[in-house]
Amino acid sequence: MGRTVRRVVVVLVGILSAAVSSAQEKSAAGDSDGLSAQFRDDIRPILQARCAKCHGAGKKKGGIDFSAVGDGAEVLGQRKLWKKTYDQVDVLAMPPEKESALEAAQRERLLAWTHAATVWVDPARAGRRDPGPAPLRRLSRTEYALTIRDLTGLDVDASQAVGMPEEEPGAQAFESRSEGLTVSLVHLEKYFLAADQVLDRLFAGRPGSKPAPKKAATEAYARVFCAVPGPDLSEEDAAREILARFLRLAYRRPVRREDLDRMLAVFRAARDRRQLFEEAVRVPLRVALVSPNFLYRLEDSRPAGGARGPHPLSEHELATRLSYFLWSRMPDEELLSAADRGTLSEPRVFEAQIRRMLADPKARALTQSFAVPWTHLKSFNRARPSTDHFPTFTRKLRDAMLQEATTFFDKLREDDRPILDLLDSDYTYVNEELAKHYGLEGVKGDQFRRVTLKPEDHRGGVLGMAAVLAMGAESSRTSPTLRGKWVLDVLFGTPPPPPPANAGRLKEDGKKEKVPNTFRERITLHAKDPSCAACHSRIDPLGFGLEQYDAIGAWRETVGDAAVDCSGTLPTGEQFRGAAELKGVLRKKQDAFVRNLVDQMFSYALGRDLGDDDDAAVREAKAFLEKNEYRFSALAIGVAESLPFRWRRGDESGSDSK
Repeated sequence: MGRTVRRVVVVLVGILSAAVSSAQEKSAAGDSDGLSAQFRDDIRPILQARCAKCHGAGKKKGGIDFSAVGDGAEVLGQRKLWKKTYDQVDVLAMPPEKESALEAAQRERLLAWTHAATVWVDPARAGRRDPGPAPLRRLSRTEYALTIRDLTGLDVDASQAVGMPEEEPGAQAFESRSEGLTVSLVHLEKYFLAADQVLDRLFAGRPGSKPAPKKAATEAYARVFCAVPGPDLSEEDAAREILARFLRLAYRRPVRREDLDRMLAVFRAARDRRQLFEEAVRVPLRVALVSPNFLYRLEDSRPAGGARGPHPLSEHELATRLSYFLWSRMPDEELLSAADRGTLSEPRVFEAQIRRMLADPKARALTQSFAVPWTHLKSFNRARPSTDHFPTFTRKLRDAMLQEATTFFDKLREDDRPILDLLDSDYTYVNEELAKHYGLEGVKGDQFRRVTLKPEDHRGGVLGMAAVLAMGAESSRTSPTLRGKWVLDVLFGTPPPPPPANAGRLKEDGKKEKVPNTFRERITLHAKDPSCAACHSRIDPLGFGLEQYDAIGAWRETVGDAAVDCSGTLPTGEQFRGAAELKGVLRKKQDAFVRNLVDQMFSYALGRDLGDDDDAAVREAKAFLEKNEYRFSALAIGVAESLPFRWRRGDESGSDSK
């Protein structure tokens, strides 16, 4: 039987579904002995016979060594391995093209068992409330700038003003990820410099300053210096009032007596050096702005009373987590007041605060800090299409392309639209510049507005956005490989592995006078290389479906004198022609898309990778999202109301984090 014929086993969903359902039932019942025995007797022989050649003690291709997996309970502790195995076998990426396909019965058993292994719940963990690790998190560059603005009332980007180093989030693009929030000597220098510049700007708003301060500067000064010494108020009492208010906001919690006493001692020392009152107050303000209590989002590793182990966050810790999750900045007065009253953690109050915050313009931070990195749009300015080949790809058009994407996500939140609109929608947001590029009529001016799309407009969802399409292009042509990789990585969280060291790259023609080519035939030949076929059979067809968009996302029917070949066939046998049919295929996989988006939002909110202990919370949040028509608010609420977000693991040794 040929490999193509074997692929028809995909249609045998009834047999597979029954096998998977049976395995899941055993998993839910905690049948670890049964799953372990099945692995020993049935699954390991398949892996040894068909996979060990590339994934054994010898090669360990992709870092996978099935021979290292033991027996018994150890088998079920390899959740990530079995999930990856399931994904690869499910899309027929494994075994690779050069090897004979698995027999239908083998494939069904392998899929059923690996799926069961990924959803199996350890009975010993089932009743345990483990929120996972809570990494120490410094304010990111963006969070620092926004927090300074809220704290002082100054309209200044303090991080940019002093050249604060950008975060290095590594493979994950979110700058709020804990591993990218390291502190260097440069950071320390910049924090002190920023504190001085912020206070200089603040003091420039003093009444009587020359030149006369603007109203906004005077208001910022009065916001901080909320008390003035006089006949009825001593200097120390005025300083106490100023510092108590400032520290409550800066530290994002009630001021402890030792905090205030320490700062007042600094004030007295400055006053003893004959500094004027305001100058003496400036000294402890500077100390506060470089304090770990301000620069870090500190949380107690033990709750009040010294109990150990997992515990809910305090009211103010919860307010801080929520505010930096939705706004990338410090809690506002309403949120802090709810924490002061001890009511924020009440379910109705907490949900009401989430909805209030999502409706606030400050929640645009979710677009810039979450959506832009997740979709890789922070790399859009490095998009490769050249104006030599595409003269209309001007800065003005590039800006409009990017604004379409960010406006779409903003409105998804503001209007509480279903997140499935990201896969496909009958609307988008354009101005005159972008409408002209898309061939949409009746749009005038620079203002972005919502337009209703018709099928013949060939737009809708992120795959119809020129910004996304232009990132998947070379300087003179499209790149189906880059576009297909984007779909797998961003929409489904299943990026292909890095190309082998000897992988080639298609060369540019470099001839300005030549009409840009799709290179369909050359790509197909390139993908037949045995070292490339396994991945390119998954990647390239997705990009082929988008070939009717040129390198800058304009619609085209032909390339030169030839019609665009926009057909694609996935390893599963699914066929499509063009973007509309491709979107139809992707909509059938919406469950995987939704799971990935929930995963990404959790990772962003928690500032870390997800682990096995987070799996139950992710499933609960996904179910809540589905129950609520996939509304954006349900995505945020599901994450914020989860155990990992509202609790912390604590310190079993009994030490304190502060």
